[in-house]
Amino acid sequence: MKIVNGIPIIAQPALFCGKGKITFNGTVNVGYSRSPCFFSGYCYFEVRTLEATILIEDGTYINNNFAVISEGAGIEIGKQCLIGPGVSIFDSDFHGLVNRSEPQKSPIHIGDNVFIGANAIILKGVTIGNNSTIAAGAVVAKDIPANVVAAGNPAKVIKELA
Repeated sequence: MKIVNGIPIIAQPALFCGKGKITFNGTVNVGYSRSPCFFSGYCYFEVRTLEATILIEDGTYINNNFAVISEGAGIEIGKQCLIGPGVSIFDSDFHGLVNRSEPQKSPIHIGDNVFIGANAIILKGVTIGNNSTIAAGAVVAKDIPANVVAAGNPAKVIKELA
């Protein structure tokens, strides 16, 4: 079964796996070839279940060592986004915390023209508004509105953008 729809421009090794659907709408760039040693890794896209979806819109650039995993809730990344190296995005806890209970899943929506800094982590259930910036190393566990800068663990709005 074909899990990838669309043809991304791939400049770093990339792995696509799972049972769901990964869709690239328009021109999406994956990896940056001039990074030293490609930051010693690859970009990883996984849709673990038949219901799992990852949608990445036109004009988005994804840097090296990116990891995105959907377990079924779904992940959407908007147009013209810039995603730094080492960013991780997960729509699930992947396991329950008590007696192997079912994992909590919730969709992720990243708006248009969002910049996500190096090594940021975006967790389940988060919406990031258009034109926002997520600082390097931030852990985003709650919604971030449009037109702001968010930083920290957990990420909080530190500045509004004009």
